[in-house]
Amino acid sequence: MDITQNIPEPQHPFVAGFWLIAAIPVFAFIVLPIMMNLGADDLYTPAGITVMFIVHFAAGYMWARSLGMRSGLPENRTMNIFGGLGFALGVVGLLIFYKQLDDVLNPWLSMFVGVGNLEFGALFAPWTGLACGVSGFALGIGLKDLKLALKLLAMGFITGFGLYLAIMFTMELLGFKVGSGRPVMLPTTFLSIWSAALVGSAIFGKMLAKKRVDERSAS
Repeated sequence: MDITQNIPEPQHPFVAGFWLIAAIPVFAFIVLPIMMNLGADDLYTPAGITVMFIVHFAAGYMWARSLGMRSGLPENRTMNIFGGLGFALGVVGLLIFYKQLDDVLNPWLSMFVGVGNLEFGALFAPWTGLACGVSGFALGIGLKDLKLALKLLAMGFITGFGLYLAIMFTMELLGFKVGSGRPVMLPTTFLSIWSAALVGSAIFGKMLAKKRVDERSAS
Protein backbone atom coordinates (compact mmCIF):
# COMPACT_ATOMS: atom_id res chain seq x y z
CA MET A 1 0.00 0.00 0.00
CA ASP A 2 1.32 3.45 -0.95
CA ILE A 3 1.27 5.58 2.20
CA THR A 4 1.38 8.77 0.14
CA GLN A 5 -2.15 8.10 -1.11
CA ASN A 6 -3.53 9.08 2.30
CA ILE A 7 -1.55 12.32 2.52
CA PRO A 8 -3.40 15.39 1.27
CA GLU A 9 -1.82 17.95 -1.03
CA PRO A 10 -0.52 21.19 0.54
CA GLN A 11 -3.36 23.66 1.04
CA HIS A 12 -2.49 26.70 -1.07
CA PRO A 13 0.86 27.47 0.58
CA PHE A 14 1.20 30.65 -1.49
CA VAL A 15 -1.38 32.22 0.87
CA ALA A 16 1.25 32.20 3.62
CA GLY A 17 3.17 34.73 1.54
CA PHE A 18 0.63 37.41 2.43
CA TRP A 19 2.21 37.55 5.89
CA LEU A 20 5.48 38.61 4.24
CA ILE A 21 3.67 41.15 2.08
CA ALA A 22 2.07 42.61 5.21
CA ALA A 23 5.43 43.57 6.73
CA ILE A 24 6.00 46.64 4.55
CA PRO A 25 2.54 48.26 4.89
CA VAL A 26 2.41 47.50 8.63
CA PHE A 27 5.74 49.23 9.10
CA ALA A 28 4.98 52.09 6.69
CA PHE A 29 1.43 52.92 7.77
CA ILE A 30 1.33 51.93 11.44
CA VAL A 31 4.81 51.82 12.97
CA LEU A 32 6.56 54.54 10.98
CA PRO A 33 4.09 57.36 11.88
CA ILE A 34 4.41 56.45 15.56
CA MET A 35 8.19 56.62 15.29
CA MET A 36 7.99 59.99 13.56
CA ASN A 37 5.69 61.36 16.28
CA LEU A 38 8.28 60.29 18.82
CA GLY A 39 10.93 62.26 16.99
CA ALA A 40 12.66 59.42 15.14
CA ASP A 41 13.54 61.22 11.90
CA ASP A 42 16.06 58.64 10.70
CA LEU A 43 15.23 54.97 10.12
CA TYR A 44 18.88 54.00 10.32
CA THR A 45 19.18 54.73 14.03
CA PRO A 46 19.41 51.74 16.40
CA ALA A 47 15.77 52.32 17.42
CA GLY A 48 14.55 52.45 13.82
CA ILE A 49 16.43 49.32 12.80
CA THR A 50 15.25 47.49 15.92
CA VAL A 51 11.59 48.28 15.26
CA MET A 52 11.96 47.32 11.60
CA PHE A 53 13.58 44.03 12.63
CA ILE A 54 10.80 43.23 15.12
CA VAL A 55 8.06 43.89 12.54
CA HIS A 56 9.75 41.68 9.96
CA PHE A 57 10.46 38.97 12.55
CA ALA A 58 6.78 38.87 13.53
CA ALA A 59 5.70 38.69 9.88
CA GLY A 60 8.25 35.95 9.20
CA TYR A 61 7.15 33.97 12.24
CA MET A 62 3.51 34.01 11.15
CA TRP A 63 4.56 33.17 7.59
CA ALA A 64 6.52 30.10 8.72
CA ARG A 65 3.66 29.00 10.96
CA SER A 66 1.09 29.35 8.17
CA LEU A 67 3.40 27.68 5.65
CA GLY A 68 3.99 24.72 7.95
CA MET A 69 0.27 24.25 8.59
CA ARG A 70 -0.58 24.50 4.89
CA SER A 71 2.16 22.00 4.07
CA GLY A 72 0.79 19.49 6.56
CA LEU A 73 3.71 19.71 8.99
CA PRO A 74 3.11 19.42 12.74
CA GLU A 75 3.38 22.64 14.73
CA ASN A 76 7.07 23.46 15.04
CA ARG A 77 7.88 26.57 17.05
CA THR A 78 11.58 26.26 16.30
CA MET A 79 10.92 26.41 12.56
CA ASN A 80 8.63 29.39 13.08
CA ILE A 81 11.26 31.28 15.08
CA PHE A 82 13.94 30.54 12.50
CA GLY A 83 11.53 31.60 9.75
CA GLY A 84 11.03 34.91 11.52
CA LEU A 85 14.76 35.39 12.01
CA GLY A 86 15.48 34.42 8.40
CA PHE A 87 12.99 36.91 6.97
CA ALA A 88 14.16 39.72 9.27
CA LEU A 89 17.81 39.06 8.48
CA GLY A 90 17.06 38.63 4.78
CA VAL A 91 15.38 42.04 4.58
CA VAL A 92 16.67 44.24 7.42
CA GLY A 93 20.01 42.49 7.81
CA LEU A 94 20.78 42.82 4.12
CA LEU A 95 19.69 46.45 4.20
CA ILE A 96 22.30 47.16 6.88
CA PHE A 97 24.87 45.06 5.01
CA TYR A 98 24.24 46.96 1.78
CA LYS A 99 24.64 50.28 3.62
CA GLN A 100 28.08 49.18 4.77
CA LEU A 101 29.15 48.33 1.22
CA ASP A 102 28.52 51.67 -0.47
CA ASP A 103 32.16 51.94 -1.58
CA VAL A 104 31.90 48.52 -3.26
CA LEU A 105 28.37 48.82 -4.64
CA ASN A 106 28.59 52.31 -6.12
CA PRO A 107 31.16 51.38 -8.81
CA TRP A 108 29.12 48.27 -9.62
CA LEU A 109 25.86 50.21 -9.92
CA SER A 110 27.47 53.00 -11.95
CA MET A 111 28.04 50.48 -14.74
CA PHE A 112 24.28 50.31 -15.32
CA VAL A 113 23.36 54.01 -15.12
CA GLY A 114 21.28 54.91 -18.17
CA VAL A 115 20.78 51.28 -19.20
CA GLY A 116 17.00 51.12 -18.78
CA ASN A 117 15.90 49.89 -15.38
CA LEU A 118 19.09 47.94 -14.78
CA GLU A 119 20.56 50.75 -12.73
CA PHE A 120 18.35 49.82 -9.79
CA GLY A 121 17.68 46.21 -10.85
CA ALA A 122 21.38 45.48 -10.33
CA LEU A 123 20.84 46.30 -6.65
CA PHE A 124 17.34 45.01 -5.91
CA ALA A 125 17.30 41.79 -7.95
CA PRO A 126 20.11 40.19 -5.89
CA TRP A 127 18.57 41.60 -2.70
CA THR A 128 15.18 40.05 -3.49
CA GLY A 129 16.83 36.74 -4.34
CA LEU A 130 18.92 36.71 -1.18
CA ALA A 131 16.00 37.70 1.04
CA CYS A 132 13.91 34.88 -0.40
CA GLY A 133 16.78 32.40 -0.22
CA VAL A 134 17.83 33.27 3.33
CA SER A 135 14.21 32.94 4.51
CA GLY A 136 13.99 29.47 2.97
CA PHE A 137 17.37 28.45 4.36
CA ALA A 138 16.21 29.44 7.84
CA LEU A 139 13.15 27.20 7.53
CA GLY A 140 15.35 24.22 6.74
CA ILE A 141 17.68 24.98 9.64
CA GLY A 142 14.66 25.26 11.94
CA LEU A 143 13.66 21.78 10.79
CA LYS A 144 17.25 20.57 11.46
CA ASP A 145 17.62 19.50 7.85
CA LEU A 146 20.71 21.06 6.24
CA LYS A 147 20.13 19.39 2.88
CA LEU A 148 16.61 20.81 2.69
CA ALA A 149 17.88 24.20 3.89
CA LEU A 150 20.37 24.38 1.02
CA LYS A 151 17.69 23.40 -1.49
CA LEU A 152 15.37 26.09 -0.13
CA LEU A 153 18.21 28.61 -0.27
CA ALA A 154 18.91 27.82 -3.92
CA MET A 155 15.26 27.77 -5.00
CA GLY A 156 14.52 30.91 -3.03
CA PHE A 157 17.37 32.84 -4.60
CA ILE A 158 16.50 31.70 -8.12
CA THR A 159 12.84 32.56 -7.58
CA GLY A 160 13.40 36.01 -6.10
CA PHE A 161 16.17 36.99 -8.51
CA GLY A 162 14.37 35.66 -11.58
CA LEU A 163 11.01 37.20 -10.72
CA TYR A 164 12.54 40.60 -10.09
CA LEU A 165 14.26 40.62 -13.47
CA ALA A 166 11.16 39.31 -15.26
CA ILE A 167 8.90 41.96 -13.73
CA MET A 168 11.50 44.68 -14.21
CA PHE A 169 11.76 44.00 -17.95
CA THR A 170 7.99 43.61 -18.27
CA MET A 171 7.45 46.97 -16.61
CA GLU A 172 10.04 48.50 -18.92
CA LEU A 173 8.21 47.13 -21.97
CA LEU A 174 5.00 48.67 -20.62
CA GLY A 175 6.65 52.08 -20.52
CA PHE A 176 7.75 52.14 -16.86
CA LYS A 177 11.33 52.93 -17.71
CA VAL A 178 13.88 55.18 -16.06
CA GLY A 179 13.53 58.59 -17.67
CA SER A 180 9.97 57.99 -18.91
CA GLY A 181 8.48 60.43 -16.41
CA ARG A 182 6.53 57.63 -14.71
CA PRO A 183 7.23 56.26 -11.23
CA VAL A 184 9.47 53.26 -11.77
CA MET A 185 11.41 52.00 -8.78
CA LEU A 186 8.67 51.63 -6.16
CA PRO A 187 5.99 49.85 -8.26
CA THR A 188 8.57 47.55 -9.83
CA THR A 189 10.17 46.73 -6.50
CA PHE A 190 6.88 46.13 -4.68
CA LEU A 191 5.45 43.97 -7.48
CA SER A 192 8.65 41.93 -7.53
CA ILE A 193 8.84 41.49 -3.75
CA TRP A 194 5.18 40.56 -3.48
CA SER A 195 5.46 38.10 -6.37
CA ALA A 196 8.52 36.52 -4.78
CA ALA A 197 6.65 36.20 -1.47
CA LEU A 198 3.71 34.39 -3.08
CA VAL A 199 5.56 32.25 -5.61
CA GLY A 200 8.37 31.49 -3.18
CA SER A 201 5.85 30.39 -0.54
CA ALA A 202 4.14 28.12 -3.07
CA ILE A 203 7.46 26.50 -3.98
CA PHE A 204 8.59 26.20 -0.37
CA GLY A 205 5.22 24.66 0.53
CA LYS A 206 5.62 21.97 -2.12
CA MET A 207 9.13 21.20 -0.87
CA LEU A 208 8.02 21.01 2.77
CA ALA A 209 5.11 18.77 1.82
CA LYS A 210 7.53 16.48 -0.03
CA LYS A 211 9.68 16.29 3.10
CA ARG A 212 6.59 15.25 5.06
CA VAL A 213 5.79 12.53 2.51
CA ASP A 214 9.36 11.25 2.44
CA GLU A 215 9.49 11.03 6.24
CA ARG A 216 6.19 9.13 6.45
CA SER A 217 7.23 6.78 3.65
CA ALA A 218 10.50 6.02 5.47
CA SER A 219 8.79 5.33 8.81
